[in-house]
Amino acid sequence: MKRTLCLSVLLVALVSAAVWATGMVPTGEVALTISGPMVLMNRWNEAAGAGVFDFDLDMLKALPATTYTVTDPWLGEKTYTGVLLSELLDWVAVPLDAQQVVVVASDGMEFVVQIKDADQYPIIIAYASKDKAIKASSGGPLKLVFPYQIAGVEQLYAPEQWSWYVIGIRVEY
Repeated sequence: MKRTLCLSVLLVALVSAAVWATGMVPTGEVALTISGPMVLMNRWNEAAGAGVFDFDLDMLKALPATTYTVTDPWLGEKTYTGVLLSELLDWVAVPLDAQQVVVVASDGMEFVVQIKDADQYPIIIAYASKDKAIKASSGGPLKLVFPYQIAGVEQLYAPEQWSWYVIGIRVEY
């Protein structure tokens, strides 16, 4: 037990150092902050007493992108490009026993997404529509998009759960 704990602490220290060493820190304005239990962190949040991972838009765009066309419940048929929610959670190494994330919008609204659903369906944090930045009037710069083109997803996540102006993702057990 003691050995496993020591190895875990060492792994966290090495991975955290690797994040700092690779320069995976935002150079532009922070667009998205992931908080909660995770291995990779690039900033210490003094108020929360825990590490977080901040992304600027360029960092998000450097991750593998997913694009699909979907009927946005508020804007009609749109083609969105973004990062899979599951990819973001994998990137920061969320623990396997984490159950859900809370997507936080700039107005304080919060929307729960089950991690098992993020693993099963291509739920994205979109940063572009038709290869152009998502304007604030259309929910940008970041928007939570559900793949309504897949049967059953709309029953799991109602139109009201499409989050505009996403600024944070909080991982929870």
